[in-house]
Amino acid sequence: MFLELGLGAVFAAVTSLIACRLVIAAKLVDVPDVARKAHRNPTPTSGGLGIALGFGAGLLAANVFSTPDWRAQVGVEGFARLSIATVMACAFLALGFLDDARPLGPRTKFAVFVALAIGAVLSVGPVETLPLGGNVTLELGFWLGLFGSGLFVFTLVNCVNFMDGANGLAMGSAAVGLATLAAIGLLAGAPGVGAMALCGAGALAGFLVWNFPNGRLFAGDSGALFAGALAALASLLAVHQAGLSPLLAPVVFFPLLADVLLTLAWRVRQRRRILNGHAEHLYQIALRSGMSHARIALIYWAAMAACGVVAVAAARLDASGLAWGTYAPLAALVALALVWLGISAAARKVARVRGLGEV
Repeated sequence: MFLELGLGAVFAAVTSLIACRLVIAAKLVDVPDVARKAHRNPTPTSGGLGIALGFGAGLLAANVFSTPDWRAQVGVEGFARLSIATVMACAFLALGFLDDARPLGPRTKFAVFVALAIGAVLSVGPVETLPLGGNVTLELGFWLGLFGSGLFVFTLVNCVNFMDGANGLAMGSAAVGLATLAAIGLLAGAPGVGAMALCGAGALAGFLVWNFPNGRLFAGDSGALFAGALAALASLLAVHQAGLSPLLAPVVFFPLLADVLLTLAWRVRQRRRILNGHAEHLYQIALRSGMSHARIALIYWAAMAACGVVAVAAARLDASGLAWGTYAPLAALVALALVWLGISAAARKVARVRGLGEV
């Protein structure tokens, strides 16, 4: 199992590396036409095409080199879910590429986004139960589960897109999160989850060679939406196939989710329109303070890795059979939320004192 997945990840990284170089040669550029963009010169974009090619090559290699035992462990249903999830991730890629080439109207984009989020959930199955710990489980049923799971996909994909404003930040963070899901899947004996997550992480690693730290290629909306969709769908697969608590899926990608959601909550509190473009995320404040793209990305990667360790530990406790261990997912999520609230409040206070804009 480990050999197949390792080869898949290597193939994904190498293919993505080469494909992204071809994307640079195609000279599709992102022009800095709005003030909130962090770059100042036209830069090659749509690196998502290279990421997607790398991901596909990785999955194909993992399947070609797999053994009958590995294929039997994934199972027919597992392969079906993995295939459909890949198709849905590519649908997000197509939406992002269209938006890169010719920006869609906000209503059209929102409607397509909602449709894709619901379709993505239907492709792998909604989460219909929410265990809180002990013997307490919320029975959501199909429709509420579909709404909640669709909201998770919609939110995470958008969060990855919103955070794609500093070299390496969003794509590297998504790669770390996918590596965490791969570890959870392998520890739980769910190779399908491991394959999707590890090939996704490998493809993102190949892209980062061109993006981090100097930004020679941007992922574009195509890359951000594709990476976000991989993260969201791999999370749902981990819930279904690896027994991951639904409460731990947001823990795995907590820094991305928390920065975006708390920023939007702060804008609501300040009575500002949340749908208007802005530059008030914590990473944008850090950029205005003079911190480099590389340093900011490394901080977020470290935060993602720390959350990954917490998620893996909580998942193991949840599966340990200990009565108190079932409370670990909820405790982890609440603890991280409290920590991030403190970090966000402190960062905005310092930014106000230093006059770094409306924060």
